[in-house]
Order: sequence, then structure tokens, then C-alpha cells
Amino acid sequence: MKRWITLVLTIMMSMSFLAACSSGGQKEITIYTALEDDIIESYTASFKEKHPDIKLNMVRDSTGVITAKLLAEKDNPVADVVWGVAATSLLVLDQNHMLEGYDPQGIDRIQDQFKDTNSPAKGEA
Repeated sequence: MKRWITLVLTIMMSMSFLAACSSGGQKEITIYTALEDDIIESYTASFKEKHPDIKLNMVRDSTGVITAKLLAEKDNPVADVVWGVAATSLLVLDQNHMLEGYDPQGIDRIQDQFKDTNSPAKGEA
């Protein structure tokens, strides 16, 4: 089961990173995260195997610091991806219209009662 969860999360992370890269042929992705280093290393190693041409710039700090940084950068964002912050921070970012919608492949198989009508980009298992 743990392998399955790791695989799913790696795929989700790859799709998020690639979506961030898709605009303008960018070969670097800046990621703000509050996850622990050992967790970050596990996912980034897998990503780098599949995408060696993409440089990951990791900015790691506490959820509060990252949230404050994102709010301060609202009009001139630096981060391409926000990963592993508290759900309460995502709510604050969503209230400030700072999250982009994302409908993953297969979303049509999810019952409407389980979908967020705004489709903000969020979620981690």
C-alpha cells in the first residue's frame, strides 16, 4: 500500500511540476515547501530520474513563513509550486485568489458530491 501511495504522489507531483514548466519552456521550477528534507529527497529523486533536464529550486521553511512569503509575493510570485503546507494556509491562499484550478485526468469519474466547484489546486494523500 505504501508503494502505491508513493507512486500516486510521485505522479501527481510530476504533473504539477510539468504544468509549472509548460508555460514558456521553463527548465527551472521553484518550489516552496514545508515538508521535511527526507520526504523531499524521496520525491525529488524520483522526479529527477524522469526529468533530468529540469532544475528544482527548493525553498523549505515552516508553513507560516511560506504562507507569509506567498502573501508578500502575491503581485510578483516567485514560486511555481507550493507543496506540503497546512490546509489552513491553502484556505488563506484560496481566499486571496492565489490558487489556480486544476482538473486532473480522470476527474470525470469522480462523483460531483466529492468535487470542489472552484477546482483549486490542492491535495495530498
